[in-house]
Amino acid sequence: MTTIGVFANIFDAEGRILCVKRAYGPKNWTTPGGRMEAGESPEEAVVREVEEETGYIVRAGQLIGSYSKPWCDNLVLSINAEITGRKPWQPDDEIAEIGFYPPEALPEPMHPGTRLRLMDAFAGQAGQMRTLPEAPPLPQT
Repeated sequence: MTTIGVFANIFDAEGRILCVKRAYGPKNWTTPGGRMEAGESPEEAVVREVEEETGYIVRAGQLIGSYSKPWCDNLVLSINAEITGRKPWQPDDEIAEIGFYPPEALPEPMHPGTRLRLMDAFAGQAGQMRTLPEAPPLPQT
């Protein structure tokens, strides 16, 4: 069965995007997000995931696009979100770091599919529907 993930594009006043560094697996950078839970809407899931991973309270906005990875039965929805509040946050066993980054200085390592999603968000795209090619795994750090 296909898993559906939701990931938030959250920009600060300087036009930088919020990225999170995973504390597990390849310890790569991505945007806040994760799998939808049973009975959740994409909007509810992205709000929950952002709060869990960053402490930011957000309102879901425009859908940037859907990004399909058929070789691993995965579909990702990329959604803009606006910060409306903040709760205390500290690194944990899921997220090691968070920060805002401009498009020319995105943190590494980052999967090519994640980078594509971010570039679509920076470009103000909407309604994208992309099927991603299989990419080699990131090295473990």
